[in-house]
This record gives sequence, C-alpha cells and structure tokens, in this order.
Amino acid sequence: MAVAGVLGVRVAEGALAAEVVVQGGALSLSTSGLYGTDFGLSVGDVTRQNADGSTTAVRVGRLGFAEGRLNELCLSFQQQVLGTWFTVYITGGDGNRSTWEIQTENVELDVVSATGALDMDGVVKIGVPGEDVTTIKDGAGNSVPNPLRVPAGEHRIGIDATFAEFRQVQGQIAVMSIPRPLRIPNLALRMERGRAQCGAPVAPQGNP
Repeated sequence: MAVAGVLGVRVAEGALAAEVVVQGGALSLSTSGLYGTDFGLSVGDVTRQNADGSTTAVRVGRLGFAEGRLNELCLSFQQQVLGTWFTVYITGGDGNRSTWEIQTENVELDVVSATGALDMDGVVKIGVPGEDVTTIKDGAGNSVPNPLRVPAGEHRIGIDATFAEFRQVQGQIAVMSIPRPLRIPNLALRMERGRAQCGAPVAPQGNP
C-alpha cells in the first residue's frame, strides 16, 4: 500500500509517463462517463495471472480509444490478507460532473462485463471483422494495424466508430492498459475491511 501510495501521488502530479497496466481477478470499474475518439470494440482473449501463481484464459470484450476522457473514476478490487477480506479503492476526479477531467491516450480495456449507455457518432461501422478495427495511432499519426490483437480468420465481429460516449458505466475489468501519460486529479487510495465494490455512478452533465 505504501508503494501504491507513492505511485499514486506521482500519477496525480503528472510525473508518471510509463505504461500503466491494471490486472486482477475481480477489478470493478465505475465512472460517470467515458468518452473516446477512434473507438473500437471486438472480442479478445487474455491470460490472467491468479494469486496462487496459476493462469486462466479469459474471453473479453476489448475496447480501444486513441484519446479518452473520463468523468470521475472508481476502481476497486478485493484482497484476502491472513484470512480477512479487504477491499482496495482507487478513486479520482474533481467532483464536477461537467468537466470530464481525467485525460488518457491509447487506452485499452478488457471487459468481462459492463452496463451503461453508449452513443456513437461520426462514421460508425458495425459488424466489421475484428482485425480490421482501428483505434490507436503510431508516432506518425497512422492507424496501427489490428490494435485489438484479434486473431485473423476467426470471424470475430467488431465495431469501429469515430466517436463513442459511455454514460454511467459499471463493469468488471480483466486488464486495463494505458501506455501513455495518465492524469487523474485528486487520486486517492483507501482500504476497507470486507468485500465490496465501487458504487453506482451518477450521470454526467453535458458533453466532453
């Protein structure tokens, strides 16, 4: 927890520019809103490391954004210590549901399950092959081929849209990866006894 606290302070100050990867067996996400450009969605596979050292293959919905904004954020996971369960919470945001204050780039989320409302705009393609979906860009600004790493030839369906906006999102995350700077105001960590998860998000105000 001490190490996590130090890293949390550095992220809040904008000092961490390395890749951020969150991986867990029961990672809960809750956000008032998630907005992204160059949005892509398909079906992927992830190998999850379990606490006992074993691995588990998980089929996930893989979401990607070239640029993203979040409106308030809560992540939680449960951990057993000496026979007692605790819930660790990671929260951030400015408390203003009209600002969409958390900024990210080249985000990837591997989602086990999620609920919320989704609006897509711009050019929206539904039913394209998953390997043809585009999201992140390379250093020259060109779309990276098959950024969601969908196995070609397996006929996995994809969605590709210029813009996507999720509202009041709750979900279970297998892996969250952000390979570029992540800026979260008022980042905080806390641990509470018992097994719980982030509460239901309140609706955002306005658009990003």
